[in-house]
Amino acid sequence: MIERKDTHGPRRAALRGAVTALAVAGLVVTGVALATRGDDDGATAGTALANTPPPELTSASTVATSVASTAVTASVATTVSPTVPVTTIDAATSVVPGSTLPVVPPGSAGVDPATSTTGGAPAVDAAAYAVLDTSTGTWLAGSAADEQRPVGSVIKLLTSYVAMQAGDPERVVTVPDLELDPDESAIGLYPGEQISREVLLRAMLIVSANDAARTLAADIGGSQDGFVSLMNAAAASLGLAGTVAMNPIGLDAAGAHSTARDLATLASLLMQDETFRATVARTSATLHGQTFPATNDAFLTTYPGADGVKTGHTTEAGYCLAASATRDGRRIVVVVLGSSSDAARVAAASQLLDWAFTQA
Repeated sequence: MIERKDTHGPRRAALRGAVTALAVAGLVVTGVALATRGDDDGATAGTALANTPPPELTSASTVATSVASTAVTASVATTVSPTVPVTTIDAATSVVPGSTLPVVPPGSAGVDPATSTTGGAPAVDAAAYAVLDTSTGTWLAGSAADEQRPVGSVIKLLTSYVAMQAGDPERVVTVPDLELDPDESAIGLYPGEQISREVLLRAMLIVSANDAARTLAADIGGSQDGFVSLMNAAAASLGLAGTVAMNPIGLDAAGAHSTARDLATLASLLMQDETFRATVARTSATLHGQTFPATNDAFLTTYPGADGVKTGHTTEAGYCLAASATRDGRRIVVVVLGSSSDAARVAAASQLLDWAFTQA
């Protein structure tokens, strides 16, 4: 059950209601961070408008992103290219084939999951965390890093991986008849709407739209259950031993879990893709004249060098964040799980990143 906790829900609901019947293909990113924002899994979908056919979808071809300390600007909608390779773990080398990023199996790299902090890292408000230097593949710190926990919408990183592997980003998808809890985050897609995979992926990553994620799942997997099977097969192929998906969006469900280490590994792999990076660095999105703040804008607009990745929140998961920042060409990925509030997860990730950038 999703906790009904978004204090900015009415504003977000009004925005979503105003654009329910609009296609997201005209999505344009601005660098403006709105003063109000809601979290991902607790936002409320707006009342559906009449089923007016959406405008014709258009394909964007250029991207111009500029990552600054507090804002990201992009010129037009990006095309998601499925460049992240399907990979398996080489047990002998612990390296993703075709990549320079080592994938360290749980329990190695000097991080003791039982310790509250490792390597002098600061104590933070999080039930579990992992800190990975993606430039060297070194685990810098962790606390309960391999503990299996609910993670909310951060599991959409795995959803994204499967969607990118499916390819055909310009394929136009017909939105099915979706059954969404009114407390789920959504952009107001309606049955029969025509929209491309690439646009659905952006909507899912930037505003954590569950209706977009479910539409992708139905198209790629044939059903929600079929797509979940693909997610779990992907997790196994990537060596994410602590990760089991039960739905494509991260709602609390018996048996669904991941770990801070698994999510940091997955986030690091996805961040190798240029289009993925451009997408998760966005602080807001404009859909045919209506602006939506990214669910991750609290981090993206306050931390110097922030460039991703994904928030999550449910009653069981608490507040979760996969955070990435780059300074002087060095990228650090931090995953914090089970923080007590939105502000606490941003503070926890920021403190761990500050510490990580001081490590040689």
